Amino acid sequence: MSERITKVQRWLDLIAYLVGRRLPVAVEELMERLPAYARDWVEGDDTARASVRRKFERDKDELRELGIPLETVAYRMGGPGETAEGYRIQRKDFYLPYLKLLGEEKGPVQAARALEVPRSEAAAALQGLRTLADLPAFPLAGAARSALRKITFDLDPEGLGEARVLFAVPPETARAAEHTRSLSDALRRRKTVTFTYHGIHRGEATQRRVQPYGLLFQHSHWYLMGWDGNRQAERIFRVDRMEGVEVNPERPNTPDFEAPEGDPLARYRKREAWELGEAEDALTARVRFRFPSSLWAERNGYGTLVRDEGEEGSVREFEVRQSHAFLRWVLSLAGEAEVASPPGLRAGLTLMAQQVAALYKGGTDA
Repeated sequence: MSERITKVQRWLDLIAYLVGRRLPVAVEELMERLPAYARDWVEGDDTARASVRRKFERDKDELRELGIPLETVAYRMGGPGETAEGYRIQRKDFYLPYLKLLGEEKGPVQAARALEVPRSEAAAALQGLRTLADLPAFPLAGAARSALRKITFDLDPEGLGEARVLFAVPPETARAAEHTRSLSDALRRRKTVTFTYHGIHRGEATQRRVQPYGLLFQHSHWYLMGWDGNRQAERIFRVDRMEGVEVNPERPNTPDFEAPEGDPLARYRKREAWELGEAEDALTARVRFRFPSSLWAERNGYGTLVRDEGEEGSVREFEVRQSHAFLRWVLSLAGEAEVASPPGLRAGLTLMAQQVAALYKGGTDA
């Protein structure tokens, strides 16, 4: 078996397989189903099978040292008195518990899975997070808003004198849900996937055959990153723009390809929403930042400096692969930045601003 399937990938495959099952799993099933072990276990000789088994034992011990609750348990077989040994990871031991206020009525199941928080501490946490989330210049404001949503989702904020934080799942994210299960399965087994892809800028549908390297949830959207056989290059696709996702059914227990070394998603995780997309959809945009927002853009590494206009500000250049996401970002800067070129993108910003203004005007009149 190739060592291009890394140790971390083996660990993640093993965890995902066990967490998804309620009953213990025999080692033979793990050997046959997990891509990191399957090839040498199914096709190899006794020496290869012994090597794979030793690798599994090392993986199991290392995961336990890292705190993963991987248990070895005995379970009953078909006949009376017949038992076998298997492995499991119980979800209640693996996932974070729900938050629950002390003093609230609780049922036996929920109580066993809840982390009790004193009311005074919960109220203080909500107040602090809300203050941080409302500071526009605070670098961790986004993280504070995320934590605030977590607490108000688990607890009843009205009992703490706080309003509930509401949020909506974008329609595109909901549509992507039907594909993520198939894509996750293809990633786990290193199987090629085919699908029809709708490019947002060219407005055309193309057939793609991709070796999936990873799934990324970024800026409220799922993305698939992998090797595009049609383009003979690495590409990233928005999952909600896919149709007819099919996983290669041939040789289901044998990988179709070798995964790349390292973490293939690392260079995408810190990208902005407008930087995620196909290279063919990219356009070059120039944005004029007013002073002192020009200093903020420079210090945070937004775009590439084209022209420094001193106290007037600066012009910076961006590679934009998703124009709608880029325009939303520019609009969020509340007039401190404007699109200088191309003209079509500049017109798009004006139209978006008019639509937002009309939306708020309608809310006021109501």
